[in-house]
Amino acid sequence: MPEALFELASDAPAARRPQRLSSKGIAPGDVVEVDKKGRRFHALVKTIEQDAKGYYHLELNPFDRRVSYRQATVREVVTVWRRVKTGPAAAPAA
Repeated sequence: MPEALFELASDAPAARRPQRLSSKGIAPGDVVEVDKKGRRFHALVKTIEQDAKGYYHLELNPFDRRVSYRQATVREVVTVWRRVKTGPAAAPAA
């Protein structure tokens, strides 16, 4: 049984925080609420890329299996929940 719900490929060392690129401060590993064509869903951000025109595109992993959208723009993001690393003091006691 995996410890995490989703596995993220890590290019940088684990101690380094992901760089927040977009105007909404979205980074890989964040959970976002997306509104695409009036349909709202929650998803995990896998990657974020900027095209030649300056628009940011997100590659998503939706939590709901019924959702087929795998990409979105930053403009379609409604809410962002940032991934926070907790230290040993925040861990529950065994």
